This record gives sequence, structure tokens and C-alpha cells, in this order.
Amino acid sequence: MSVTPHSPTPHAPLGRRAFTRAALLGALTAAGLGAGAPRSFARSAAPAVPAGADWLGAVDPQAYLSRLTLPGTHDSCALYGGPLTQTQTLSLPDQFASGVRFLDIRCRAVDGVLAIHHGPVFQQVFFGDVLNHCLAFLAAHPGESVVMRVKQEYSTVSDTDFGTLFAGYQQRWPGLFWTEDRIPRLGEVRGRVVLLADNGGLPGLRWGGPHTDIEDDYDIGTIFDLNSRKWPEVSAHLDAARAAGDPQRLFLTFTSSSGWGLWPRQAADAITPKLRSYLAALPHPTRPVLGTVPLDFATPDLARSLYSLNFGS
Repeated sequence: MSVTPHSPTPHAPLGRRAFTRAALLGALTAAGLGAGAPRSFARSAAPAVPAGADWLGAVDPQAYLSRLTLPGTHDSCALYGGPLTQTQTLSLPDQFASGVRFLDIRCRAVDGVLAIHHGPVFQQVFFGDVLNHCLAFLAAHPGESVVMRVKQEYSTVSDTDFGTLFAGYQQRWPGLFWTEDRIPRLGEVRGRVVLLADNGGLPGLRWGGPHTDIEDDYDIGTIFDLNSRKWPEVSAHLDAARAAGDPQRLFLTFTSSSGWGLWPRQAADAITPKLRSYLAALPHPTRPVLGTVPLDFATPDLARSLYSLNFGS
């Protein structure tokens, strides 16, 4: 009787250790994890989290923007003005590369253009520069989308005049903005900027309207107020976003705040560990939805810890 090299003969039964080793090897091979299994198959067991520049491109196009967790930035362009005014350290291109997909853009109407301000402080950039950054990013990453709040800041022109200025930008950047007053599916707005209109003269999804649910208690005077009021409000709003199921309701939870005794950096340093602990305690495999979460002093790792929830990681 011929016997293959790996088959025991009837007269030479396997010992217990050899039998266990052979059985284990067979099970691993059947699962595709044996020594000869393709490495790519073995890696696929863990959820794959895309890089920050391309993560939305890996999301189902049928998903509503409201049923995703979107990292964002508060006062997105506020890199200048000192500790009372600065809220970010990353430029817009670096925010996009980190996974940020919500921008909070504050525009001062002056001399026929929109200049970006945080209060009285000009942030050394104009609205056209912001749109150029968005256009360049979306052209390079067409599977992505950006949600943008636009608000009048440090000027008092009428809503009509502000809307006329904005319309001029729309004409110069045709097709960039998506301006319907409803929550779109991702596939409808890939390659585009979804406008959240925080001014009566603008088209788009109404800020504070029936399709938005906003937590933005920003005037927090002390660390004691942050611990006793701001963080409980933030965590409760994140819980509400997780429990919600209406695709036509976008939750926005601002973790940012400042006040007479608590400046933006101090507030961010105090609330970020609480947010990290909250995220770590979530049941990640269930892909919990937190909605849009604007941050002060956003970092790539914090943005990733938010958008990775969309992938169960």
C-alpha cells in the first residue's frame, strides 16, 4: 500500500501532541490562516480604517450624512489672534487630510468681499481662499464631501446683501455648493460642499432649522462650569445622536467653549480627555453614530478616533 508523506500509516498512529498539532494546522488552513494562506486574507479579519484624506470614499453612497460620525472644527480658520482668538493649529488642507469634514466658516462682509474673521480678528484668508482649498481637495479626492456652515461675523450688512455677496462666489465657483434644504445621501454630494446656511440670505440647509439639532453652549466661564455644565451637555447630546434614527435630522455637538476664566486652549485641553474616554467606552463594532462633532484644536488622531466609528473600529 502506498502512503503519502503526510498521511499516517495504520501501523504508526499519531501521538497526542502530533495529532493536536496536525488538527490545529488543518483548522487554520481551512480558515485561510495557515502558512500558505494569502496575507491579504489574514489581514481582512480586522476592520479597515481608511486614511484621513479618503475615508468618506469608503462609505456606502446610500448613507445619509446625518447617520455618520463626522469630525469637524469650530471656527475652522482661526489660527491667529492669540490665546483669546485662536481655536485651531491645522490649516484647512491639513484638516482635510486628517479626516475633518465639517467646517465652521465666519465671514465678514467688507468692501464687496467676504473676509474670514474670528470676532474682530482677520484670519489672513478670504472666502475665496477657503473655496479654493475645498475645490482642490475634492478634485483630488472625488469620493469625499465637505459640510460647511457659513455665518456672518463682525459685520452687520443685511441678509439680502450678505446673500448677494455669497451668490457672487457661487457664480465664480459653479457647481461646488449643494444648496438644498434637506439632508442628502452621501452619493448625492460627493465632490461637493454641503451648505449649512447660518444667515437668512443664504440658500441651503437651514442652521437651527427643523433638520438640525445643535448643542453649542460656548460661553463657559471656568473649569468648574465645564465640568458641571458643558461636558454633561456634550455627552447627553452625543447620547441623543446615538439614539436618534431620523435621517432628516443632523446632530451637531460642539465640544468647544471659552469664557472669562477659561480660554479656548484651556477648555480644549480639559474636555478632550473626557471625549476620548467617552469614545473609548463606546461599543465600536455596532458603529455608533455621533453625528457631526466640531472640535477646537483638532488633531489627526482625535479626528481619526471619530471617523473610525463609521467602520466599527
